[in-house]
Amino acid sequence: MIRIGLIQRRPGDVVAGRATATCGRIHDFPRWFLGLLMLCTLVASASAGPWYDERIQLRLVPGADIADINAEYGTATLDLLPPLFLVSIPDGVPQEQILIGLRNDARVEWAEPAYLDETPEGTRQMIVIIVGGTVTEYQDQDVLTRIHLDDILDHTTGSGVVMAVLDTGVDPYHPALYGSLLEDGIDFVDDDLDPSDSGNGLDDDGDGAIDEGRGHGTMVAGIAHLVAPDAQILPVRILDDEGRGDSFDVAKGIVYAVDHGAQVINMSFGLPLTCETIAFGVEYAAAAGVTLVSAAGNDGVEFPPYYPASDPAVLSVASVDSSDVKSTFSNYHPTVALSAPGDGILAPFPGGQYAVGAGTSFSAPFVSGQAALVRSGLKAFDETDLDPVIRKGVVDIDHVPGNEPFAGKLGSGRFDGLETWLAIAATADVPEPGLNASAWRAQPNPSSGTQPVLVRARDGETGRSGVVLDISGRLVARLSGSRSTFGWDGRDLDGRPAPAGFYQVRIETSSGWETIPLLRTR
Repeated sequence: MIRIGLIQRRPGDVVAGRATATCGRIHDFPRWFLGLLMLCTLVASASAGPWYDERIQLRLVPGADIADINAEYGTATLDLLPPLFLVSIPDGVPQEQILIGLRNDARVEWAEPAYLDETPEGTRQMIVIIVGGTVTEYQDQDVLTRIHLDDILDHTTGSGVVMAVLDTGVDPYHPALYGSLLEDGIDFVDDDLDPSDSGNGLDDDGDGAIDEGRGHGTMVAGIAHLVAPDAQILPVRILDDEGRGDSFDVAKGIVYAVDHGAQVINMSFGLPLTCETIAFGVEYAAAAGVTLVSAAGNDGVEFPPYYPASDPAVLSVASVDSSDVKSTFSNYHPTVALSAPGDGILAPFPGGQYAVGAGTSFSAPFVSGQAALVRSGLKAFDETDLDPVIRKGVVDIDHVPGNEPFAGKLGSGRFDGLETWLAIAATADVPEPGLNASAWRAQPNPSSGTQPVLVRARDGETGRSGVVLDISGRLVARLSGSRSTFGWDGRDLDGRPAPAGFYQVRIETSSGWETIPLLRTR
């Protein structure tokens, strides 16, 4: 076992802590494993996150002028997102001295250091293994069966929804993502319109690893696309190839995403303290009705909670393993909204490759994809608060052996496709099965698999014909039989077993159509 002392640093940073890397091994490699790119666990110290010691970010009150602030304090504007401003401080003047002055200035709502943020894998549990996978293996990996993804993709696929991925960029040429990326992405790191996920071959942060953040954004986008294949992805690059970025760029990225139509924003990054600048962006997005999703962090601790995941307007996502037990690296906290798989996830990697990743960064896009599915499935309910629907789309994991110490701190449960679809159907006011005021009764109800369903009349009623419709009103099957008894073999018009979900059985009578709600389980 090799232990390596690391200091993550870039010009102008105040180094806020050290980290220790432990290189180890992963068991149960997929059969398509070709080679190890990186397998390190970085354990950060308990100190606060890093910041630029010569920069300050602040928010002005209405009517205040940044020119007046600069004239008085000797600062200079570096960037702006009114009413937010990023300023440099004069040489030789302590940052704390300027901060104290600004915080006591009636023209300033708040002032803080120019914090840096990074991917959770930048502080702990960076596991990326280059593999010889294919698009088929990526689309058919076992985790998708475990979360019953097909049970919801039979009904909603994210069509019409825009997901913004704020990260290291996305490889625009990866075949797995072909046709899913919007062209109006942006790069706030290099200040251009090319948000590609690439590296420069340099160790910019001086930690001994070159471009360790490269590929992170492509993997995150690939997982979100896997869950919601018909949603569009807006790439917004706010992290460099080391996996680090400026919190001011994060705020700009969130605002840009909202202004360019994003309905879901994935944020697989953060820092272990609240950042007012990022909070500004979060508030802006939440006010626009955007669903925000963020990684809970990889320090394996409850405190301090990771930010922006811990913001009340953000869905914080913890990681679970293949047994639905909390991943050893995953943070846990009462602010966690729900959990998702985060161990050994196969995802696209730049250059047409595939990689296996572990970390809450890779759990978050499962929930971003889930949010896109919920939005797509509830298109007619624009005013609906979607967060409760997302939180209901889970299976309970608090009582899974191994999770007892974390009960109430892993969210409402682990994301599940079928449960999400049932939550969508319930929100769409589908009647509960079995509560039939109709003169007809479907039995058994609920039913499962290809279990036959009999629809019988009460009190001498008769019918002419019958059909089965899905929640959107699409014809699924025609009933056999006539008069007082009809039947359905549980298959659709093409002879395939109908997926789990809510259905409507409709019987044509002399006075109109009678509707009987029906639930099909797995």
